[in-house]
Amino acid sequence: MTEPYAAAWAIDERDFPGNAGPSQILRFALRYAILAPSGHNGQPWRFRIDQDLLHVLADRSRALPMVDPCDREMLISCAAAIHLTRIALEHFGYHPGITLLPAPGDPDLLATIRLGPRGTPPPGRALFDAILARHSNRSPYQASPVPGEQIARLCDAAAGQGAWSQPVTGPAAISAAAGLIADGDRIKWHDAEFRRELSGRLVPNRGHRRDGMPGYAFGIPGPLARVAPAVVRCADLGRLRAAADRKLALATPCLAIIGTDQDDPPAWMAAGQAMAAVLLQATADGLATSFLSQAIEVDTLRPRLTTLTGRSGYPQLLLRVGHPSRAARPSPRRPLSDVLASPAPVHDRTGARR
Repeated sequence: MTEPYAAAWAIDERDFPGNAGPSQILRFALRYAILAPSGHNGQPWRFRIDQDLLHVLADRSRALPMVDPCDREMLISCAAAIHLTRIALEHFGYHPGITLLPAPGDPDLLATIRLGPRGTPPPGRALFDAILARHSNRSPYQASPVPGEQIARLCDAAAGQGAWSQPVTGPAAISAAAGLIADGDRIKWHDAEFRRELSGRLVPNRGHRRDGMPGYAFGIPGPLARVAPAVVRCADLGRLRAAADRKLALATPCLAIIGTDQDDPPAWMAAGQAMAAVLLQATADGLATSFLSQAIEVDTLRPRLTTLTGRSGYPQLLLRVGHPSRAARPSPRRPLSDVLASPAPVHDRTGARR
């Protein structure tokens, strides 16, 4: 069966425009960048290319004020897109120069990426290949434990981006985390504004929209997926959702908390790059991942999750990690033309645009 939302994921690296100018090379790299995960698959990013310089910007029009009132998760998502851009460019032999948060007076400008010189690609391609292979897998995982060496690689991947990853394993620790996740579900679903915001990001299993979460991501068949937004808006399904997510967490052999020592925009950018690095490493190792960050999104629960880690700092994301029991299906992505802005106008000395 042809996947209705798979087109964005069908990138052939042989189409790389190696003999083209810098702007076309950056444009091709963005095809990988937009495959980054984002809250409710809102894809809150915009890009602008000026010759050999790529500007990465936050798209505040796609904010989630109930789930993400400080735009923390927005910056995490955009930073993940930045990381995928770097991985793609390095695969094609470039050494990009990346400056994060380069303009304190412009909070929407999250990074500039200069193409840089072309040289020898890094050895191996597992992480590059993982960009297209990674999908959030919300199905139950196999009960087999995640090997310690694979957990260590996930921790190293996060540390390499200036963040940390704390594995949660063992029945007692996972049970405590599962309880916090369930509490987060109940608290959030009780809020009618949260349900309204969520309903706006649910999309049919087939349709014209290229953002949001298809029903099949949650095991909802086609006919029900079309009525799901109305049901979510009107019904507090917190108890049902809490029970389902608690069951998922309890059956997962490893939870991974990605965190930072600070809780500010630079830290969120580090967390986003760490998230991308961890997801790619997990995918390269044949592991499935999905998000269960409900407790982090509730202010009263987040400190309790911090206590569970046994370390100081701020949890930014919580992942399920395990061996997949079934393949995940791709989520939609907006076409590059929707997120790529025109270059900024250039003015000559007279002030005329050119």
